[in-house]
Amino acid sequence: MSDVRPTYDDEFDFFEFFETLWDSKWLISAFIAISVLLSGGFLLLKDPVYESKLIYSVNTNPPFSDANNVLTDFKKKFYSVSVFDEWKKNNSDSSLVYDDLSLLEVVDGFVLSKKEAELATLAFNNKDSYLILVKSNQLRILDDVFEYATFINGLLRYKYIALAKNELKFLQAHLEDFKDSRILQNMSTLDRYINSAEMGESVLEIMRPTMPKKISPKSFLTLTLSIVLGGIVGVFFILVRNAITKRKEQ
Repeated sequence: MSDVRPTYDDEFDFFEFFETLWDSKWLISAFIAISVLLSGGFLLLKDPVYESKLIYSVNTNPPFSDANNVLTDFKKKFYSVSVFDEWKKNNSDSSLVYDDLSLLEVVDGFVLSKKEAELATLAFNNKDSYLILVKSNQLRILDDVFEYATFINGLLRYKYIALAKNELKFLQAHLEDFKDSRILQNMSTLDRYINSAEMGESVLEIMRPTMPKKISPKSFLTLTLSIVLGGIVGVFFILVRNAITKRKEQ
């Protein structure tokens, strides 16, 4: 005798499934439309965030230091309140304030560290260069950040010139004690660095800011996700409604 396979009423029928969705296409479209309207309202109310990039890299490495130390010095000065105040004295007309750059915030009387500054953040770019990410589309603000970074670049140059001169004086004073040909080579390297730095050779090369680019909210992505989400909610609603209807009929 051949086996007779029983037929179950609850087997999934793809044809019936798609037919149900097609019959309810206008209701699903309504869910999608509502979702798109809500996301459109969000895009209209959400303040856009723009970002500009200032690329910088080590231009002249001091003979007594390395690139990592130079970049660390730049970062410390960039977020230093005393350095900013010194720059602000000669740029009092700038709308840039230290709170835009600070990595600290006061919460309930406690000083806490922030993940990133409100306006400008230092970031890694690639092997040989780094970025100052500025969240603004105001050209004046971008120019102020560039001028501030250039000011710090000048401070680093003066600092390293002074360090190089002190090192050179030390070697000259103890030249007879060392009696090593490498000392003369180091002195020559220091002397060349001092001359080039005093002639205006900068420590860092800082590029002008790029044109601001909108990074948030992402309109296309938001609208696409709203269409997908509205469709999913609509399909789920139809399936649940049909399941409830069938159960009532049974």
